[in-house]
Amino acid sequence: MPSMLLFSCLVFSTALGAGVAVPQEPVTQEPVTQRPVTQRPVTQRPPAVTPPPPAVEAAPTTAAEMPHYLVRRYPEDKDVPVAIVGARTLTLGDLVDHLDKRHHPGFKEALLEQPKRGEIHRMLQSDLMAPWVRHLADLEALQQTFAASIDAKKLEAAQSEALKRSFQGWLDTYLADRKAAGRPTELTQAQINGHLARFQLMHGMVSELQGCLELLEPGDYNRTQLQNFFNANARAFGGQVTIEHILIQHRDAGTGLLLNEERMGLANARIADVKARLSPDGANFAEVARARSDDVRTAKDGGRLQGLHRYDERMPAALCRAAWNLRDGETSDVVETQYGWHLIKRIDFIQQVFILFTDDAMPTIKSVMQRAMQEDRLFAARQKTGVRLLL
Repeated sequence: MPSMLLFSCLVFSTALGAGVAVPQEPVTQEPVTQRPVTQRPVTQRPPAVTPPPPAVEAAPTTAAEMPHYLVRRYPEDKDVPVAIVGARTLTLGDLVDHLDKRHHPGFKEALLEQPKRGEIHRMLQSDLMAPWVRHLADLEALQQTFAASIDAKKLEAAQSEALKRSFQGWLDTYLADRKAAGRPTELTQAQINGHLARFQLMHGMVSELQGCLELLEPGDYNRTQLQNFFNANARAFGGQVTIEHILIQHRDAGTGLLLNEERMGLANARIADVKARLSPDGANFAEVARARSDDVRTAKDGGRLQGLHRYDERMPAALCRAAWNLRDGETSDVVETQYGWHLIKRIDFIQQVFILFTDDAMPTIKSVMQRAMQEDRLFAARQKTGVRLLL
């Protein structure tokens, strides 16, 4: 039986389709060539456009062709751990079972029946895999940490609502793009259902995680709570910091999967070398960034990133938290994100906009407070359960 989440979403797709005009002839969907979205920490809303991933080359079969990152295959590796959360070890089989039960019934059967080089198997070596593992681990961490606050029925409703909202945002953008390109915008019910099924397989888990966070932090704060939060975090409203950072990749740049043992050893040696080269006061940080950082876009500028907001949707939450917790001139310890290991030096802080606590500002303050509380819960759960990602 499909879960309540999936059932609710299918009901949603039917209701949504009722308001869409049916064209005289089926609309042929154009392939989307944009790069798929790399999942950010879940306190950030899923992006509006989440196109299907590009085709992935068939998995290599000889030792000489094996990639430099970790590869897992189903069912051969179903008992191989992909994450450790508290006392529980999550395996590839657990991930497949979760996707099959909650987001794409038939996923497991397709893996068992489709040839090993088929599309469904290539997903396990694509840039979908690392976010799937990360979200499954985060869901487990929240369940372990806040079990007493989670009502199963309310959780299902919150997760279903998060998925509806996310898919509707994607669909609105998809239709707007078609309209701008002069293409038909009317979709059949079958097309909507197809888009939904694809969307839920690729991005249903981030909506599931967001729904859990919204249940834990629904944003129902009173005026006093909002005032206290604003007073304690006034700099986050309209403020921004400039940093320099050094990135050492310990994941494959294309798929986001962890490097294999040999490459991971090299990455560990590189981050140790970078730390040894940095002077205690960080005076040579930009010089080391230019010579050693894997972020090719910023390395030439000494790793400089400007205009970093406290809750910046362009950046990983872990990087923003670390940057904002530093004082000007301070250098962080190693910060891990989905891109790799970072060392961060905060350069300065600027208050670009000054916001007063007024009725007009209340919606913004409430939104930022909810996001901050959700982020705090997620990071607290990760820390308490000692989340370790193994893929």
